[in-house]
Amino acid sequence: MAFKYKKKKITLYFDKQNKVEKYVAANVLVGSINYKKLCDEVNQRTGVHRSMVDVVLKGVQDVMIAYLEEGFSVKLDEFGAFRPAINAEGKDKEEDVSAHTIIRKKIVFTPGSRFKAMLGSASVELFGDGTSTTSGSDSENPDEGGNSGEAPDPAD
Repeated sequence: MAFKYKKKKITLYFDKQNKVEKYVAANVLVGSINYKKLCDEVNQRTGVHRSMVDVVLKGVQDVMIAYLEEGFSVKLDEFGAFRPAINAEGKDKEEDVSAHTIIRKKIVFTPGSRFKAMLGSASVELFGDGTSTTSGSDSENPDEGGNSGEAPDPAD
């Protein structure tokens, strides 16, 4: 398996007078798999009828949402874990911090052992170029707070 990337020019604005242009590797998605296709694939691999796969996945989703709304992290063994999180504005004084300073609410996914193994063995190649390189030192660990420049998933 290989991650695909393209070369992208970005502009960084450090203040109103200083802008710096840089080039980064940006993730390229080669497509997306819809829910019906996913259920069909699980049916083919497990023999569980597609409608049962659908019922189980929707049930898991409902239960996860209920626990996430209560503030729990939800761990799915080797799959990974989901947890609620927020981004907020920084304030100079404690009394200035309130619910109004929260910029974004989100769900964070932390991959489990099988996804981590897949990431560890994945190569990286320039989109449209047949060559590939090992992802070792060229990859960026998203858990270390870096911005990977990843393009948004069109399925979201």
